[in-house]
Amino acid sequence: MDLRRFVDLYVAETHENIRLLQRSLVDLQADAPEGAVAEAFRAAHTLKGISAAMGYQTVADMAHRLEDSLDEIRAGRLDADAGLIDALLSAADELEDEIAAAIRIGPSAPGLEIDPGAVPARTTVSLSPAPAGTTFVAHVLLDPAAPIKSARAMLIMRSLGEMPAVLGSDPAQFDDSFDGSLRIFLSASADPAAVAVLIRSAGDVETVSVRAPETVPERGGDGGTQPGQGRQVRVDATRLDGLADGLGELSVLYARLQKADIPAGVDGMVDRLGTVLGELDHEMRALRMVPVREVFERLPRVVRDAARSVGRDVELVIEGEDVELDRSILDDIGEPLVHLLRNAVDHGIESTGDRLAAGKPARGRIRVSAERERGSVRIMIEDDGRGVSAARMAEKARAAGLYDRAAPPGTDEELFRLMSMPGLSTAEEVGAVSGRGVGMDVVVSRVRALGGAIDMRTKSGLGTTFRMRLPITLAVAQALRVRVGGEDYAIPLTHVTEAVELDAGANTDGVLRVRGHRVPLVRLRRVLRVSGEGSEEAAVIAEIGDRRAALAVDELVGREQILVRTFDAVTGMLPFFSGATLLADGRPALVLDPLSMI
Repeated sequence: MDLRRFVDLYVAETHENIRLLQRSLVDLQADAPEGAVAEAFRAAHTLKGISAAMGYQTVADMAHRLEDSLDEIRAGRLDADAGLIDALLSAADELEDEIAAAIRIGPSAPGLEIDPGAVPARTTVSLSPAPAGTTFVAHVLLDPAAPIKSARAMLIMRSLGEMPAVLGSDPAQFDDSFDGSLRIFLSASADPAAVAVLIRSAGDVETVSVRAPETVPERGGDGGTQPGQGRQVRVDATRLDGLADGLGELSVLYARLQKADIPAGVDGMVDRLGTVLGELDHEMRALRMVPVREVFERLPRVVRDAARSVGRDVELVIEGEDVELDRSILDDIGEPLVHLLRNAVDHGIESTGDRLAAGKPARGRIRVSAERERGSVRIMIEDDGRGVSAARMAEKARAAGLYDRAAPPGTDEELFRLMSMPGLSTAEEVGAVSGRGVGMDVVVSRVRALGGAIDMRTKSGLGTTFRMRLPITLAVAQALRVRVGGEDYAIPLTHVTEAVELDAGANTDGVLRVRGHRVPLVRLRRVLRVSGEGSEEAAVIAEIGDRRAALAVDELVGREQILVRTFDAVTGMLPFFSGATLLADGRPALVLDPLSMI
C-alpha cells in the first residue's frame, strides 16, 4: 500500500502526540504522576506505531527508547526526578526534530511502501465465516477520525502476533477500502481481557468487545458507524480560511444588496439568501472554533524550562481550557502568551529566599485562565510575584531616552504604556529567558492586530495580572458605524456596551454621567485630529474589565455587518485603528480600536 498520501495526516497526529508527550512529562513531577506516566507512555507508544507503519524506522526506534524509559518509571524501577525529566524532555525534543527530518526526506524514504502481504501469515488467510476452532471473536471499531486506518489495523494484528490463540481476521488484508471495522478470531486458549488490552494499546480504538461468535454483529449495514456517531474528516485550515473569507465577502455583498432597489418579486429571494447566509455563517464559525487547550497545553513546558533556567520554584495553574476561539486567532496568541509567562517567571516570581522573607509560600504561582465574556474571550495571566516597580521602570526608560518626566508613572495604565514602548526592558542583563529589549510592544501590537485589547494591573509585593480580551472570530463581525468629521468609521460591537445621546454643550469637565455613573469622555474629533466645525451628538460606551470610556462622535449611522481586513499601518498613522473594511455602500472605512483610547 502506498502511504504517500497519508503524510499530512501523519504530521497532524504526531504533532498532537508530541504535545501530549511533552505535557505529560512536565506533569510527572506533579502530585499525581501515575496518570501522567500512563499518558506519556501512550503517546510514545502511538508515535512508535504510526512511525513504523509509515516506514520512518529511525523515529520509531527513538520513540521505542522513550517508551522503555517510561515503562521503567511506571514499574517503579526509575525515579522521575528533575534530572530524568530534563533528559526525557530533551529526548522528546530530539524525537520532534527527527520527525521533521523524516518528513523532509519525503515519500522516497526507504520503507515508505508497506506491502499488505507483510502482515503475519495468519491475518492474510480469508476467514469468512469464522474458521474452525473459533471460541471468541473480538469486534474492533476504530475511531472514525483515525488517520491511516489500514495501518492502525496492521499494528493491532502485529501486537497480537505472538499469541497462538489468534486464528485470523476479517478482513484478512488491509487496503485503502478498510472502513475501520475489524473482527479477530480467537481460540479457546485466548484471555479475552488481555486481548482487549493489547488491542486498545494500538491507539485510536473506539470500541472493543470480545464475545462468542453468534453474538458478534455482522459487518456492513451502516459501514461501521454506530447510531448517534458523527462522521469526521480532517480539513486543511487554509481551506477553511478561504471558505470563511468567501462567505464574508458574500455577507457584505448581501448587505449592499439590501440597500439597493430590489425589483418586485425578487425581495423574497433576497430574504431567503439572508437566511441561508446566516446559517452558513453559523456553521462556518463552528468549524473554525477550537479549544484554547491547543495553545495552553504548551505552557507547562514553557514555565518549567524558564523556572529551571533562572532557579525559581513555580507552579502553573491552567483554567478554562475548553473555551473556544477561532483557529486563526488561537494560532496568533501563542507567542504573546509565551512572552508574558517567561516575563512572569524571570521578572515577577521572586527567589525562594525572597519569598520566604516576604512571608509568601516558597513556591511561586502563575495562573492562566480563559473565559467567555459576551461576544469575546478573556484570557488572564496572573502571578503572585513582586509586581512591577514604576520607579525602576521610569529609571530604565530615562536611561533609554524614552521618558523625560521626573515622577514615575502614576497609574497602571501609564505604566503599561511605558512598558509597551519598543526597546524597553526591565532585565539587568540579556539571558536565555528574557531581557533582549523587545517583546511587550510586540505583544500589544499582536493583540491589537487581532481586534483585541490588553491591559495590566500590578501591586507591589503581591503580583501582576495581564488581561487580554479577544474577539471570538476574525470572520464577519457586527459593528457600529459612526461618523466623525464627515468620515465614517466602524467600531466592533465586541467592545461596545451601549450608545447614548450627547449634549454637546455639557460635559465640559471631560466626564459623561451615564445613569449615575461617571464615565471618562474621549472626544474623537480631538483624538483623530479633525479640523473644521462640527458637533458631537452621541457617545459610544466602550468597556474592558472594570474600565469604561465614552467615545464622542458626530453621528451614529447604524449597525452593520463588516469583514475586517488587517493591514500594516503607514509611518505616522494614528495608533487607534485595528483594520479596514468595505461598508455596505462599497466605500472603505477604518475600524476603530476604542480600547486603545481608554
